[in-house]
Amino acid sequence: YDGRESAPAAARADRFLDSETGPLSHREAVQNGRSVGVPGVLAALELSHRRHGRLAWRELFQPAILHAAEGIAMPERLHALLEWDGALHEVPQAREIYFDSSGGPKSVGTLLKNPALADTLRRIALGGARVFYEGEIARDIVKAVASHHRPGDLSESDLAGYRAIEREPLCGAYRRLRVCGMPPPSSGGVAVLQILGILERTRFAQAAPNSAEAVHLFSEAGRLAYADRARYVADPAFVPQPLAGLLAPGYLAERAALIGARSMGVAQPGNPRGALARSDATPEMSAGTSHISVVDAEGNAVAMTTRP
Repeated sequence: YDGRESAPAAARADRFLDSETGPLSHREAVQNGRSVGVPGVLAALELSHRRHGRLAWRELFQPAILHAAEGIAMPERLHALLEWDGALHEVPQAREIYFDSSGGPKSVGTLLKNPALADTLRRIALGGARVFYEGEIARDIVKAVASHHRPGDLSESDLAGYRAIEREPLCGAYRRLRVCGMPPPSSGGVAVLQILGILERTRFAQAAPNSAEAVHLFSEAGRLAYADRARYVADPAFVPQPLAGLLAPGYLAERAALIGARSMGVAQPGNPRGALARSDATPEMSAGTSHISVVDAEGNAVAMTTRP
């Protein structure tokens, strides 16, 4: 279930370029109304709930509503993240919740209440995801984006038109196993299959668990896969994806042959069959990705990744 955010209809290719200096810095681009896309998580959760859910939709929100209304203790990790990136301090509503009068994050253990979030969750619990994508909440989102000191162009029609997508999983072979994961626009499934395919063509199986050799081989396979990921994996609605080429046995063998006794440092992307030329820009990494993996007593499994 693909609940990736979507760019506003008004987005153009020069969105994060400065007419005089070229690309905006990562910080400038992120702390910018134009970096806001339509959130897709709620739509994806609702779609998957319709297919597989057993409990009533409204019941699923009750723990989160309780925590938002009655508060949670400031966790150490959140405190550290707020110290590391003070961007939220610029948002008055967030400043009231997370920061003290001196401008720093509230101390670890301080009770953090978010009544506005509790109210929003109650509305969604009763009315479904459409309450978020249409009406008062959608208007508030658009207003917040437009009133940012670097305003964006998200519209109510962007929110109302969002739909989550059910996609075919991306599958590949590893030894005697069939491994499946999320296809593009997510890059995770491609990267995992590439890493496994490269490792299968090295001495990884003979290396002792947790040995220096095993760590080295895994690290180098990751470098190679992430170089291809940054170059080629994108939204299939806009860019053809060379998935067959990236996962072809011959190509994986070529990539594995690049691994030597010493680290290759910054790996370069390869040239898989069916690839189109793409930017050589190296994306900057940021904190914030969350992932849950759950398996129940009946063998049902859920893996879900979200990021801001």
